[in-house]
Amino acid sequence: MIKEIFIGRKPSDFHMNPIVKAFIVSEIFLWSSWNAIVPIFAIFAATKIPGGNTEIAASSFSSYLIVRVIFEMISGRYLSRSKEMQKFIISIAGIILISLGYIGFAMTKNVYSLFLFYGIIGMGLGVSSPAKNSLFSTHLDKNKEVAEWSMYDGFVLMGMAMSATIGGFVASSYGFTFLFYLVATTNLLSIIPYILYAKRRKGKEEKLLTSQ
Repeated sequence: MIKEIFIGRKPSDFHMNPIVKAFIVSEIFLWSSWNAIVPIFAIFAATKIPGGNTEIAASSFSSYLIVRVIFEMISGRYLSRSKEMQKFIISIAGIILISLGYIGFAMTKNVYSLFLFYGIIGMGLGVSSPAKNSLFSTHLDKNKEVAEWSMYDGFVLMGMAMSATIGGFVASSYGFTFLFYLVATTNLLSIIPYILYAKRRKGKEEKLLTSQ
């Protein structure tokens, strides 16, 4: 099956829109960071936070989902009238909020902070997800939509699978505080592909204006 995928294919068959590439690379960093902590978050809440337990961990995760839904609805309504560059900016802003939430976990000392910082992460994902998904969807290469969605799922899930194990190892060996700072940093790396593409796009636009 693998041979059938690669042998006898033209180089153009593997071409991918730059925005699609940026999105996939960004999502690998973002969701790998996320999955490094979520599978073991209940352990953190139950053992490291005074008054924390698995019920608190589950409830704080529910609060994240509620906040995310609210902000996705708000963001989706606004983004329907926004330009591409605005979507880039909102995507980056949301990613920064997510990292702030991770840093908050590293400094939290009570159960109320768990809800607060999960809410900040929900806000970040809520405003950025519609923007990122819109950019990806509108730039999929014609007749390659299914392949590119499958590549997105495949690479992101592989990253999540590896990060879950790495997250457990780091938490066990170096502590949860170090892990949260680490994922905050790796999550910020998901901004880089968007910045590089935005600069490249801006350079092309300036070059086009000067040539006219």
